[in-house]
Amino acid sequence: MPAVEVDTVLDPNEKLIFDDMVTHLRADDPRFRRRIGRLSRPRRRMYAALAILLWTMAPVCIVYGGWTGVLLAAVGSCYGAYLMTHRHPKAAGRSSSSRRPGATPLF
Repeated sequence: MPAVEVDTVLDPNEKLIFDDMVTHLRADDPRFRRRIGRLSRPRRRMYAALAILLWTMAPVCIVYGGWTGVLLAAVGSCYGAYLMTHRHPKAAGRSSSSRRPGATPLF
């Protein structure tokens, strides 16, 4: 079996040039800055809609699913509660642990 060789996508010089371009775009174009900022924020409306869908499906699972439906309803309801309680990220002190390794800082 042949050995698999992995190459990096950008070498350090190209990464530096790319980071410089993004920094200049962020400074010059407020629309670009807003769009990039939106990528790092969770979608609050989607979390709320998913939680409501899970809570709506819980009684249906109980009625038609028997004991397995009760288990699915409990798990779905708990996850819906989790989504509703964690849909408001902390504004200050964003953690970099949720970001991809090696990603450039957003601000």
